[in-house]
Amino acid sequence: MAAVGATMFSCIICVVNFQMALTMSHFTWIQHLFVWGSIATWFLFLFLYGLMPPYYSGDVYKLLAEALGPAPIYWTTILLVTVACILPYLVHISFQRCFNPMDHHIIQEIKYYKKDVEDQHMWRRERSKARQETKIGFTARVDAKIRQLKGKLQKKSSTSVSRNCMPSPS
Repeated sequence: MAAVGATMFSCIICVVNFQMALTMSHFTWIQHLFVWGSIATWFLFLFLYGLMPPYYSGDVYKLLAEALGPAPIYWTTILLVTVACILPYLVHISFQRCFNPMDHHIIQEIKYYKKDVEDQHMWRRERSKARQETKIGFTARVDAKIRQLKGKLQKKSSTSVSRNCMPSPS
């Protein structure tokens, strides 16, 4: 059971980290460190935990070093499960990028493949989008807050005017 559990958790860690790597548009060194470092940390933990005396490690005593590490089926299982789990997601994002690309996909193509030279329609579309007012970012939040405060101020002034216009009870 310890070998099955370690194999399953190894597969889960690899699948999750590879899927995170696929979702990232831009890699920085810190992202590389956390994605690949978490995979390495899991295997290091499994190895070090197995080196502890059996009193502490229990069934996991030398599990990676003697049972799982030398077994090709362990590494093949991790590889096949990772590929099988990521393949549908990879197909989905590939179709999305081909048929319904997001703005950052188009900008990446313009930047890296020099598509703007070949496809003038794409270039004009992205240039017009760059001039549009966005609804995200700091200035958009400030504008929304100003509109909200103006609305509250107008609401207060309209209620105070209506109170002044009402006839007093006699």
